[in-house]
Amino acid sequence: MEQKFAKAKDVVFMHLQTVWEGTQTNTPERGPPAAKRHGVTVPVGFDGHIDGARLSTTMATNGTGGTPWTVVRDAKGVVRFNNFTGRITTEAFTKLIEKLRKEAKVMKPAKNANKKGKK
Repeated sequence: MEQKFAKAKDVVFMHLQTVWEGTQTNTPERGPPAAKRHGVTVPVGFDGHIDGARLSTTMATNGTGGTPWTVVRDAKGVVRFNNFTGRITTEAFTKLIEKLRKEAKVMKPAKNANKKGKK
């Protein structure tokens, strides 16, 4: 997916390591090297437990679970897909991203909209 939309300035991918178990071994230091070994070329973040919470902040906020998990937000930040990654095909994921890109373009005013009629 990252390669398909690599040149798109309106699509952002990132991988976020969320930790709900194995907190002694699943550390911020391990994420980027592991991602690199798996060919991940986009930014990698880490979200672990805070103050003994059962879930990471991201997991609690988005209701995520399992690995790998995908959350897709539109241009307004609204969650449009939130499920186990295996529950969406590459084709369906591509269609979703393309649909959201079209919606975002409709939301943006034309560059010269405020200059209408001025020369």
